[in-house]
Amino acid sequence: MARGTTVGGSAAVFLLGLSALLTIYSTQPLLPALAADLDVSATGAAWTVSATALGVAVGAPFAGAVSDRLGRKRVMLAAIAATVLATLACAAAPALPALLAARAAQGLAVPFVFAVAVAYVAEEVAGPRSAAVNALYVSGTAFGGFLGRFLSGAVAEPLGWRASFVALAAVLLLVLGAVAAWLPREQRFRPSPGLLAGVRGIGGQLRDRRLIGTCLLGASVLFVQVGAFTYAGLHLSGPPFGLGTAEVGAVFAVFLVAVVVTPLTGRLVSRVGRRVVLVLATGVVLGGLALTLVPATPAVVAGLAASCTGVFAAQTCATAQAAAGAGRARSSAVGLYLTCYYAGGGVGAVAPAPLFDVAGWGGCVALLGAVAVLGAVAALLGWPARAGVEPPARGARPASSVSAPAGERSDR
Repeated sequence: MARGTTVGGSAAVFLLGLSALLTIYSTQPLLPALAADLDVSATGAAWTVSATALGVAVGAPFAGAVSDRLGRKRVMLAAIAATVLATLACAAAPALPALLAARAAQGLAVPFVFAVAVAYVAEEVAGPRSAAVNALYVSGTAFGGFLGRFLSGAVAEPLGWRASFVALAAVLLLVLGAVAAWLPREQRFRPSPGLLAGVRGIGGQLRDRRLIGTCLLGASVLFVQVGAFTYAGLHLSGPPFGLGTAEVGAVFAVFLVAVVVTPLTGRLVSRVGRRVVLVLATGVVLGGLALTLVPATPAVVAGLAASCTGVFAAQTCATAQAAAGAGRARSSAVGLYLTCYYAGGGVGAVAPAPLFDVAGWGGCVALLGAVAVLGAVAALLGWPARAGVEPPARGARPASSVSAPAGERSDR
């Protein structure tokens, strides 16, 4: 795969991206069914989203170090297999605590797919082809995020929420077989001397104001994304909308805008810089959230699409800055960023719950908008004036236009 990319190898990279995000937020369309079947509140059901996101946050700093020692393909296959087992455990969970434990186990396994896949592509695919394969991986993550939500809703409607986990496990099993057969074993990999080699630089990164601002931005954008889609599902399932589980799952098709938005955002960043793009993206997020307040299903869906677009654009800026400003300690910086990013998503799944119970969807929108603004301000205070601007000869490089799972592919 180093000199070119076979069709099977390309398909395997796409499937790695798909598997990385397939399960993380798959319970978002299931929250009303989970709350009713397990006899818990909406807040309790929302913890099924937080548990997985927090598991990812815990595992993210260590995934690179483990694969640096043990190898890329071996670690990714083991992680997908572990995710299959954890997903089946979700289907068999007798009560909420067991379900939360299984969801956390899913989250712990996920970084050992997406973070390691980024390293694999960087090492094994040389030259101009590297950017194309990286974009293919990002497309896989976007499609996986959509498919997990959509499939869960579609299966749960006629067969119940437990069947949705069985369906996800079946998809992961197919991915496991395809990746094992099609992904070439790494040829350029050189093992590190110890498991801690990849995380030793994190302490020093905590003193970097630019990185701290970037981490706060990352936490805020996933807080907004997860909070919006978690409680929008509950909002749309109630009056005056009354959408069913499958219909709520179909709303997540707006995530497919990432396939178009991320490359366009990368080009815009290279022209005007990350600061300008971040301001524009934050404005789009706020406008989209405001549109969801209109009590009509098309308006809510359009608002979610706009908010999602703004979040992906801000996310592109943040991940590129995390890697670009880190110097030689790039992997530890990106690991710290990913930890903050998914921690923000975990908190975003449950923090709006009290406001949703008291003030409804409008209260959620107010909180999400405030968090979006605070995250953007934190980043703008730390970033240099022309962050991300490239000279004309380099402005078309697409590597900066990746989303969080491909954060180490920056424009610098």
